[in-house]
Amino acid sequence: MYGNIRAAVVGSINMDLILKMEKVPELSENVLGTDYGYANGGKGANQATALAMLGADVKMIGKVADDENGKALLENLQGKNIDTSGIDTDGNQTGLAVIILDGKGRNRIVVYEGANAQIDPDKAVSHLLDAKPDLLLIQFETNEDVVIKCVNEAVKNNIVTVIDCGPAKAFNLEKMQGATIISPNESETQALTGIYPETDADISKASRILKERSKAEFVVLKLGERGCSVWDGESLNILPSYKTTVTDTTAAGDCFTAAMALEYIKNGNIYNACDIGNKAGAIAVSRMGAASSMPTFAEISNYSIKEL
Repeated sequence: MYGNIRAAVVGSINMDLILKMEKVPELSENVLGTDYGYANGGKGANQATALAMLGADVKMIGKVADDENGKALLENLQGKNIDTSGIDTDGNQTGLAVIILDGKGRNRIVVYEGANAQIDPDKAVSHLLDAKPDLLLIQFETNEDVVIKCVNEAVKNNIVTVIDCGPAKAFNLEKMQGATIISPNESETQALTGIYPETDADISKASRILKERSKAEFVVLKLGERGCSVWDGESLNILPSYKTTVTDTTAAGDCFTAAMALEYIKNGNIYNACDIGNKAGAIAVSRMGAASSMPTFAEISNYSIKEL
């Protein structure tokens, strides 16, 4: 259990509109959908939820608007015992993500940043330091200055800092140095390095570039159904994923990152941490929704399906 770990999450808070269909339409094509619905989301809120589900003491730092979606999202986070005192409510519009799911559970996502793009960097840092966290978990779904200032402040204060590099963008990693873990997925790795991590050689080359640019202690690439890789500056290890029934891949990376971060703080072993992350991700993709798919500590501990 991770109940003694204090975590701060700086990131996005979105209302998700989920559109399900057997086939994604081609240009100028109309298709009939099979179902649609709303869910609580945003990479930041997803990761905060995952941390809370695993028992951590979590403070969420971000911004919504004083609108119906913003109120619903705050209420949902508070219902999970997440401290929302770091969430400002003066944005012009709460963030929205439109998630298109095909019949195989694969997703395409359009994000409207709204209030997420209006977070004040200095206020975010103030909320972070007030939390006195053991862990900072942060993503790229807010403006760049917020990420850079929070990461550098956390590193300066010896806070374990985990950077989830989503969504994919050419981020200036050189402006934030010395994080504990930097963790992009395949498309994010390509956006940051120009290399898609298809082969072991690609994975190794991209990981070396990311470590050199960020000076992070560990580079962990999320490789989808292949699992993940770990580069510690000396050796590359690939940890395979776990077999599961894929229903919705939307928040698998968020779930992986949260579980990995907590396990790393608990035992200090990056390989054990990534294995726990793989288990958490496998559970998440077997369920519909983003925040609603996050597993508990007991579910991860009892997960015993054989590796791929």
